[in-house]
Amino acid sequence: MSQIYASDLPYPSINVVENPSEAKLLMPLYAGSQSELSAIMTYAFQKYVTPKYRKIAKTLEGIAIVEMRHHALLGEAIYALGGYPIMGARTYWNGSFANYALNPKTYLKQNVNSEQNTILNYEHTLLNLTQDSLKSLVERIVLDEQIHVKLFKELLQSEFEETCT
Repeated sequence: MSQIYASDLPYPSINVVENPSEAKLLMPLYAGSQSELSAIMTYAFQKYVTPKYRKIAKTLEGIAIVEMRHHALLGEAIYALGGYPIMGARTYWNGSFANYALNPKTYLKQNVNSEQNTILNYEHTLLNLTQDSLKSLVERIVLDEQIHVKLFKELLQSEFEETCT
């Protein structure tokens, strides 16, 4: 199994014109119920409760670190657009947004679905963005999320002989 948690392409620089309405479009991706912050907290929890599955724990940690980078990039973009990167979109972020499933087979399947939904959310947001710099950032983040889907599917196969569509 590959140990690459992110694309090797560089993240684009953020060169935007202030636009608070575009900042608002990024907020759910940054810290909503299905956001980078939720992914970070979910994968951290899952790593902590999975010490017997070292390959799974290592992958969760690697992916969580990539999600932290996404969170930082989105926060910087939100601020550059004239918004404030608070931990909440329509509501403040809270711990109930994390996935606390304990069974690795169960949560890996849920992680695949979550990452696929995240990709759809990014693609939907992309349709509403007007600035090329933001579009490039979102497109670059999506590349990483696609790798995460692949990694979780590989773990399901290698650890549990499960396939996930």
